[in-house]
Amino acid sequence: MATPPASTSPQAPAPVDNLVDIQQLEQDVANHPYTFTFQHNRRYASQGHYYMPNDPPEIHRLNDQHYILTATKAGALHNAPLPPPASNPALKILDVGCGSGIWCVQMAELYPAALVVGMDVSPIQPEAKPARVQWVVHDMELAWPFAGDYFDFIHLSLVHGCVADWDAMMRKIVSHLTPGGYLEHQEFSLCRQYTVSPTTNAADPMSADPDALPPVFRWGRLMETAALIRGRALQLGPLLPTFQRAAGFLAVHEDIYRIPVGTWPADPAQRLLGARMMLSAVQGMEGFTTVMFTRVLGWSGEATRGFVGEVRRDLRDDGLRKAVDLHVVFGRKGGGGGGGG
Repeated sequence: MATPPASTSPQAPAPVDNLVDIQQLEQDVANHPYTFTFQHNRRYASQGHYYMPNDPPEIHRLNDQHYILTATKAGALHNAPLPPPASNPALKILDVGCGSGIWCVQMAELYPAALVVGMDVSPIQPEAKPARVQWVVHDMELAWPFAGDYFDFIHLSLVHGCVADWDAMMRKIVSHLTPGGYLEHQEFSLCRQYTVSPTTNAADPMSADPDALPPVFRWGRLMETAALIRGRALQLGPLLPTFQRAAGFLAVHEDIYRIPVGTWPADPAQRLLGARMMLSAVQGMEGFTTVMFTRVLGWSGEATRGFVGEVRRDLRDDGLRKAVDLHVVFGRKGGGGGGGG
């Protein structure tokens, strides 16, 4: 296994487990303090291409979104077949685009001997954390500041709209995984929400002319268009198995979960999940939409706010039995143990 790159200081290279030279990092941060940008009364990252806010309301929404994702998977933090927590494996784990850092903290609690690194373009993660959690502020599209063949598990969750070249991103992921290590990536079929029949539970994919769709579904098509113009796709969920197989991953496995949006399900657990999903969408709709519509599609701020109001109304309308699919895909890098592909 390769060791991590040496610090830029004249000191000797750090041991493998000291993935980041903390003293050097603190010095670098002090010399180059992070600044944020502000648009439409919201705070945004000042580097990279992340299009959503990173202020306290968004951090709260991200934490609630984490609850939705884990509840959808019956409380599981991952689907990949990692060693059982009871064996307390000393895994090296990387969360790419870690956001609020909540997944990293919970993984460190589940695997207390693991080193868990959360990498994000914004320093919005909590200072209070388990000792073996490290935060790295870095743009995922740039060269990663880690050794090759280092991580046992790399995790990505809802990084839609953040990556221009997925072939290059997958090569980067492969190069930083140990042989036999796992990649797990989860994304919504974000731009293709659909309705569910009240009698048959069959899905209507809403494939009609986008201009004839209700605002909540038209929003998805407009966001998809804006993302393609911007060069960073939002509609990733159905593509994840193709990404992993093309990159050479073995035993690629996909789970697809239907998540309701609204309080229309009869099942109490699904009703609660749908209620939280609706609240998350209502709360995040302005942040999702404003930059994409005003800066990419050329809408005015007033027109964008008006349309967001229409979408929020549809989100609250249980007459539209709305749902969206979550795709969770994992695969194994060749060269280690495990089953075939």
